Amino acid sequence: MSRIVIFGECMVELVNRGADTLSKGYAGDTYNTAVYLKRCARDISVSYLTAIGADFLSDELLFKMGDEEINTDQVYRSEDRNLGLYMVRTDKHGERTFAYWRANSAATQTLNLMRGDLSNADVFYFSGISLAILDEVQRLKLFDLIDGFRAKGGKVVFDPNYRPRLWPGPEHAQLWTDKAYSHADIAFPGGDDHLALYGHTDVDAIHQHVANLGVKEIIVKNGAVGVHIYEQDSHCIVPVERVETVVDTTAAGDAFNGGYLSARLSGKDVTDSASFGAKVAATVISYPGAIVEKDAFYKHIAALS
Repeated sequence: MSRIVIFGECMVELVNRGADTLSKGYAGDTYNTAVYLKRCARDISVSYLTAIGADFLSDELLFKMGDEEINTDQVYRSEDRNLGLYMVRTDKHGERTFAYWRANSAATQTLNLMRGDLSNADVFYFSGISLAILDEVQRLKLFDLIDGFRAKGGKVVFDPNYRPRLWPGPEHAQLWTDKAYSHADIAFPGGDDHLALYGHTDVDAIHQHVANLGVKEIIVKNGAVGVHIYEQDSHCIVPVERVETVVDTTAAGDAFNGGYLSARLSGKDVTDSASFGAKVAATVISYPGAIVEKDAFYKHIAALS
């Protein structure tokens, strides 16, 4: 059984349903990936590395993780901090805007609270948001952890997921993002992220930048244009799935990553893995919210297969 540890922050998600109605859930970029990876590959062990509070919402999140069969052995408790929170509003085209309340959340102290290492894992996954919420001392702890993990043969996966408001400035974000790339075996750069962070205007520029930092398997997500995959000397393009009605684009990239990794860790090649990732993303954007209800998810996935 492949074992993956996914590091990041899961927050309380409030979704505006209209008419002053809000629904509550739990989501976050890496948590979304963990959920969809596990749903798509029940034989892969998925652990989520994070810190939560001692409040009732944190307790509820633990129950949600259990329901999704995500291991909580790497979830740590903070006695004086709680979960972050965000609200999402979606327009008629399925595009969303967010408001966040995450400063000083429990997850920002994860590396300070962490006990142990990654010795029980085969793969470690993190994102640019995972990096951004940490202070610089904890970032250095994280890379020390990754160095030890890779020295023992572990594989590292990174998604830059750039959020400007989480960084002091783009130069600072570039420094840490490049450091993350240089420690990764697989990376999921996005066209929008690289345009905002580096000014890269085409896929070739993105690929060259990431490849120069030593990444061997590069999956460039480029919206409706398709997915470009570079593995060693090969390059292929996988089209995205056509969706008749886009309801909510929240977690589309996270879902793609989860689907891709579920297939890849199950022995599929990069092309088949990207095709499956595209199906998972197409399913998620057909429903509201980051985490689609289980029955609807499986039914939609089956219809696309």
